[in-house]
Formats: sequence, C-alpha cells, structure tokens
Amino acid sequence: MSEGKRRKWMKPAIILSVVVLLAVVIVVKAESKKDKNVTTQERLQPVAVTAVTSRPFGEELSIAGTVTAFTEAKLAPKVAGRVVSVNARVGQRVALGEVLLTIDQNDYQTALRVAEANLSSARAGSIKAETDYENAKMNYERTEQLFNQGAVSKSQLEKAKGEYSAAETGYKANQALISQYQASLDKAGNDFENTMVRAPFAGVVAQRLTDLGELVSQQTPVFTLIQDKPLLVKVNLAESTVTRVALQQKVEIFVAATDKSYQGTVIAIAPQADQTTKAFSAEITLDNPGEEVKPGMVADLRLTTKMVEKALVVPTDCILEEDSGPGIFVVENNVAHHRKVAAGMVGQGYTQIVSGLNEGEMVVVKGNHLLVDGMGVKVEGTQVDNPAQPGGETR
Repeated sequence: MSEGKRRKWMKPAIILSVVVLLAVVIVVKAESKKDKNVTTQERLQPVAVTAVTSRPFGEELSIAGTVTAFTEAKLAPKVAGRVVSVNARVGQRVALGEVLLTIDQNDYQTALRVAEANLSSARAGSIKAETDYENAKMNYERTEQLFNQGAVSKSQLEKAKGEYSAAETGYKANQALISQYQASLDKAGNDFENTMVRAPFAGVVAQRLTDLGELVSQQTPVFTLIQDKPLLVKVNLAESTVTRVALQQKVEIFVAATDKSYQGTVIAIAPQADQTTKAFSAEITLDNPGEEVKPGMVADLRLTTKMVEKALVVPTDCILEEDSGPGIFVVENNVAHHRKVAAGMVGQGYTQIVSGLNEGEMVVVKGNHLLVDGMGVKVEGTQVDNPAQPGGETR
C-alpha cells in the first residue's frame, strides 16, 4: 500500500477512536455520578417526623385508689325465729324490696290474729260506750235545766251528773283500749311482715351468712348486700394535692384488672385531714355499665389541673434527655438541626414546650437518637397528632 493511501485510511480510524474514547469517558462519569448519588442517598438517616401543635393542656395528677361498693349493708332480721326459706345466693342481683329470706311465720301469724280479734272486740264495745255516753250527757243536760227551773231536786241532778261522768269515763277508757289494741295490731302486723328479710336497695348479694333451719335474731347478720352501679373509688389526697381537686370534677380512672379506662366524678372531699395519715379522703363515682369492675380492685386516677388553653406540645418521644437539658431535632430541608428546649408539663404521651420551638415546625419523633446536628435525613413517615385528654404533670 502506498504511503498516501495509508495516511488516507488512518485518519478516519483515529477520529473513530477518539469518538469511542469520549463516549466511554461520558458513560464512566455518568455511572460514577449515579453511584455517588446512590451512596449519598444511602447515607441519609431515616427518620419519622411530626408537627409541633398548639392545644389545651394541663397538669395531670396520678393517684392510686381502691374500688369499693357505693353502698354496703349487712342485713339482719328484725324478729327472731327459725329460717324456713333462703331465696338468694352469692352473686345474685336482686331488686329493691325482693324477699331474700323468710323466718317461720306461725307464731307471728297467731299473734296477728289475736291482735285483730282484740281490736274488733274493742271497736264493738265502743258503740255501746258511745251510746251510753251520749244518753247520759243528754239526761244530765235536761236534768240540769229542770233543776234550774225548780222542777227536780238537787239529788236528782247529782245522780244524773254521776251517771254522765261514769259514762264519759267508760267511753274514754274504751277509746284508749282501741288505741292500745290498734298499736298491738300494728306491731303484730310489722312483726309478721318482718319475718321476711327484704333487699333495702337494688344490688348484688356479696355474702350469705345463714342457711335453712338456723335460728336467727336481730343480732344475726344473714346477708351482705352491695350496690355496684355506680361504684366508688376511695383515695387519700395529700395536703399539696387536695386544693387542686374540686367537687364534680371529671376524673379518668384506669383499672389494671380490666385494662380499661372509665369516667368518674368527684362527689366528696373530707373537710379535714385524718389525724393518723394526715391525708384528706375523697370519693369518686365510677360508672360500671358492663359490670366488669369489682369492689376491691385497684384503680389509677388521673386528674387534670392547671389547664393552659394554648400550649405548644410534642410527643414525649421527641425529647432527648441530655446532661445540659432536654433537646429536640428539628428537620428543615432534609437536614436535622439540634435545638435546646424548655419543657413544662407532661402527660398522655405528650410534653409541653415552653420555649425553643414554634408551632408547625417538624420535629423528629423516631430515629432521633442516631442524629447529630447538621446530619442529612430522609423522612420516611409523618406522625399525625392524636391528642389524648388534656393532662400532664410537671416535669
């Protein structure tokens, strides 16, 4: 091949090689940039964020208490005798006035009949006594008129007066006897009625303390009856606490045995402290519609006081407890910035922020323990604020 032809062939080959080389360089740079972007993306710390919100928030007091029956009564018969029927068992719900137990009624029924007969006899005698009294009165008044006219003697007047006085005494004695027999009948009727022990209120039988055939009296308890709708929660309030609790205040009551919360109302606060415990007793009603809560269970009461109408709050998980005080990471343009904050009240999983944050700022709620100031972050979730009942306690 001649020198001219060789040079003519090499020139396009060189140009092609340069083009291929440039293409390779461009591809390598693109891949390098892609890998770099992937690497940078992998280095971002994944976090979940939530917004700083403003809402009513208050101090929360947590107090332990004991669930008791609203009313508890030990029932004893009002008359003595032998038990002939027991109509209630432990755990049975009974209505007001329901017969729980009956005592042998034979002797009381006999006494009732005797009292009825005595009263009937006294009332029958009352008719004659009243008639004799009215006749004697009329005779005396007529004789007195005749005596004043000089038509009868003084002895006749005295006789009429004596008959009138005797008739009056007999009538009054008969009326007293009727009253006495009426009282005896009333007592006999009450005694007969009291052979049946009735429920003084609607409730549940907590104890049965007697059985068929046993002799019982006024000193013998036969049942324990409790009222469990509503229940009561009894607590002792410290001197520093009692001034922050008010009658009719609403209370959240958590019962660990049922793992549920219930609503209650403060209905009583002792006006003075117990001399031994130095605490003020208080009573809170507990609605028990499902009958799940039982007397004797332990309850945790949460009372909200010191309400702030517009408090900045964040989930308590946002806050990092550090040697220099609480801190929070705020996310701006995918970069985490450390902030020192002043915290106030806490409760229901939230904390009041007194200073250091503004409403609407996004703060890290998950992944904050791995952050440092200025680190890039990748937001993988936003937690929606789910406010609980206003409440907290001072940090």
